[in-house]
Amino acid sequence: MKILILLLTSVLILFANELQFEHNFDKALKKAKEQNKAVMMMYSAVWCPECNYMKEIVFKDKQVSTYIEKHFIVLSLDIQKDTLPKGFEYPGIPVFFFLDDNASEKDKIIGGSKANIFLEKLKSVK
Repeated sequence: MKILILLLTSVLILFANELQFEHNFDKALKKAKEQNKAVMMMYSAVWCPECNYMKEIVFKDKQVSTYIEKHFIVLSLDIQKDTLPKGFEYPGIPVFFFLDDNASEKDKIIGGSKANIFLEKLKSVK
């Protein structure tokens, strides 16, 4: 029984820093309005090493995930599956658009970076 409890606790700790991604633009905006948050829209691809680094390493950093959860609804769109909403342009991936709850772009971060650098960029988002 003790081993089972230890195993379950370990699994919970592993997934504690998992960000919850939205995959629908309208639902993300609605959620942002309800929670009085901005939307962080990530445009990426499964074949992109830098995109995967952001999702698998940077977004699992406790400080980064805590900050994001407090301030943003995260919308993840795939370049091969999803059409970027009109009015948004990207020079490359990953790109992070920061939107108010009316879908207006307020800021943008292009490219990935280490967790501490990305966190500083997040804190400077307008």
